[in-house]
Amino acid sequence: MQKKKGISSVKTRLIISMVAIAAIPLMIATINTYLSFSESAKKKAKETLSWSAWYIECEINDLFARTEYSLNTLASSPSTVNFLKTGDSKNEVKHQMDVINQMFDDGNTIVLSNSEGMMALRSDDNALADISARSYWQGAMKGATTTSPVLVSASTGVRSICIAVPVFDLDTNEVIGVLHRNYDLSSFRNILGEDGEEAFLVDYEGTLASHAFFDISADDEAVVFSDSEFMKNDNEDGLYTKQSDTTGKNSYIAYVREPITGYIICDALSIDSVTAAARSSAIMTSIVGIILLAIAGILAYLQAISFTKPIIEVNNALATLAGGMFRKIEKYTNRRDEFGTMVNSTNTLVEQLLSIVGHIKESSATVGMASDELSSMADQIAHTTEAVSTSVHHIAQGAVQQAEDIHMAADETVKITDSVESVQSSTKEMSELARRMKEASEESTSSLDSLRNASNEMTAKIDEISTRISSTQNAVTNINDRVEGISGIASQTNLLSLNASIEAARAGEMGKGFAVVAEEIRKLADDSNNMASEIRAEMDALLNEAEQAVHAAAQVMEGNVEQNKALNATFESVQGMLSDIEDTVKSVEKIAEEADTCVSANANVSNAMTSLSAVSEENAASSETTGRSVQELSATVTTLADSASHLKKVAEQLNEEVKFFK
Repeated sequence: MQKKKGISSVKTRLIISMVAIAAIPLMIATINTYLSFSESAKKKAKETLSWSAWYIECEINDLFARTEYSLNTLASSPSTVNFLKTGDSKNEVKHQMDVINQMFDDGNTIVLSNSEGMMALRSDDNALADISARSYWQGAMKGATTTSPVLVSASTGVRSICIAVPVFDLDTNEVIGVLHRNYDLSSFRNILGEDGEEAFLVDYEGTLASHAFFDISADDEAVVFSDSEFMKNDNEDGLYTKQSDTTGKNSYIAYVREPITGYIICDALSIDSVTAAARSSAIMTSIVGIILLAIAGILAYLQAISFTKPIIEVNNALATLAGGMFRKIEKYTNRRDEFGTMVNSTNTLVEQLLSIVGHIKESSATVGMASDELSSMADQIAHTTEAVSTSVHHIAQGAVQQAEDIHMAADETVKITDSVESVQSSTKEMSELARRMKEASEESTSSLDSLRNASNEMTAKIDEISTRISSTQNAVTNINDRVEGISGIASQTNLLSLNASIEAARAGEMGKGFAVVAEEIRKLADDSNNMASEIRAEMDALLNEAEQAVHAAAQVMEGNVEQNKALNATFESVQGMLSDIEDTVKSVEKIAEEADTCVSANANVSNAMTSLSAVSEENAASSETTGRSVQELSATVTTLADSASHLKKVAEQLNEEVKFFK
């Protein structure tokens, strides 16, 4: 027999199906792995990039903070102020500059300039210049720490930035000069490259100041980021995606704004480099999957052959059976799978058909004899069915009248059911309302309890405030006692100064210098006495305010106690109301249970009436059907005799057809 070829064969479709079952999960797993790894890598890259930007900002901020602190310390030094005012203490100021530079040890310079913008002193002893046109000097002269944008030194050609702080007159608090320190921007490359990816530093005008990957010389064209997202907002930090204008590739850029200088620390990372590992993993998964797919194809081919060979044998056996021959299958009978069962079942079918055909041949001879007897029995059945038909007709009429009476009773029961269900619905609504009232009362009780606790806590806090104000009164009293002591010391100092003046007058020319010292001591004693008087006046005012505060706290505490009493009374009332609502809920629930019992009982009665009505109707219908069936049976019996005659002819024809099987 010719075998079918192509995709329509079972073997081919089985191989394709098994390979598809292996290939589809592989494709899904590969895509899912790539997407999962990509998203995970992107998320981790964003977190790492933001963290590295913050870490670099912390290092740079630490450098700028230490610089600002050092410059402010030097600016507030009496030596620095004295040098700007008188020109003295130059060596001391120079020594302090050297100490700061040694602490940083980066080769940068500290410069002190006066209020006209002229350099007064440099730590490197280079030539002094006029910097009045520089923005950092102008900003510092306004009294605030100021940072320059990227600068290029005219003498050295070095790109740098300056951090400048004002120098205040200690007596008048006016700005009398500016102290600034330079930083070579190339020194930031190590900081940017040590902990970042593609980290870079941008000044507050948007100019690239330093980059981790390359040095920037003064001759290079300035790179400006004025259109970048971090320049368009004032956010402290952020992360966004940017597409390269040259390559068209996307990158993540994390940025953090340094608070002292306003410079922006950025760290960039190419998204392609982030997803490269995911792509490699997906490719490796695909290669392994293709190998597994090839193995699956081979296994599918072998499995398909083992499936189709038994099917071919069964097909051949059935084809032989279609030709009227009985042939059993000799192969694959020992297989324990479904195909072995199919082969054995086919053999069993052949054996059973062979036996059935033998029996049909034997039975066809007796069918003719039975048909004669069947014709005689049909005549007797015809007479009996006429009597049965008359009796069934009378039964059907009584069943119809009974069904109508039961149906009317069932309608009345339905009306009772509707009324009881309406009562039950109203009871459920009342129960729900009582439950909501109970929940609202419980919430009110909880709120009142919280308010009472808050009132008690407020009373305790007011008592604590009163105690602390009393402690403040005691401290003020002690300070007044100390001020009295200072006044006594000032009086004694004044007396000693007077005695010293007298002794100096006695000494004549030799005591004039001592007389001047005595006069200064007397002035100092007067100033101390005046200061003590002012402190005493302030302490008296503070003591008066403390007494008023204690009085006010006492009044608030009294009002809070009254409020607490009212809350306790309200709380007790709500508790009583909650008990009444609980009793109402129990009563409503009892009514609802009794209504449920009524509904259930009425429903049982209604169901019984409905079932009885249905049974009556069914009996009436069955009686009518039985009458018609008896009439039909009579007609059928009439034709049965004719069929018996025809059956004999069919038996003869069947005997001829069975001769087809050998």
